Amino acid sequence: MKVKDLVVAAAELLGDVTAESVRKYTEEADVEGEAVVNELLRCFNLVETELAVDYLPLKTQEEVETDTGAVPYLTLSKRAVQIVKVTDEWGLAIRFQLFGDYFKAQVGRLKVTYTYAPEPKGLEGETDFQSLVSYRLFAYGMAAEYCLKAGLYEEAEVWDKKYKSAITAAYKKTPCRLVRRRVWR
Repeated sequence: MKVKDLVVAAAELLGDVTAESVRKYTEEADVEGEAVVNELLRCFNLVETELAVDYLPLKTQEEVETDTGAVPYLTLSKRAVQIVKVTDEWGLAIRFQLFGDYFKAQVGRLKVTYTYAPEPKGLEGETDFQSLVSYRLFAYGMAAEYCLKAGLYEEAEVWDKKYKSAITAAYKKTPCRLVRRRVWR
């Protein structure tokens, strides 16, 4: 999903004036709409980070090599939030310890699975949530943040309720298995 499309979707939810400002800015580079677009872009980055850190974690796996067993978080390609699993080069799970700036495991080549926070994006960027999250969820979250910043607290509350409901629906995407009740005879 393109950030530009998400900004337009949120603007359409917010009303005619906001949508028109965004449309003019994205199509004609109109200066008047720039402030609105920048604010919606800020809202997008807040919502994307909130989703990744608090609700729907983004996972990635990466190979690193260490001579000392200590792997600084900064050597990972993305901003790590939580280290989920560390395996050796053959796929066997390894014990690891977390410290402030690094984690420690065994020496050698390691595969690290971790959740991460997405980098802030510009208008031409794409979200890290490709199939997990709908346009609607992002638009609701962005509308809630925008209204909160503008001091429209009642509208912000309405959009926030819709945003939270959409998050709950995204959680329920995976089917649940029902266990049949057992009968003792």
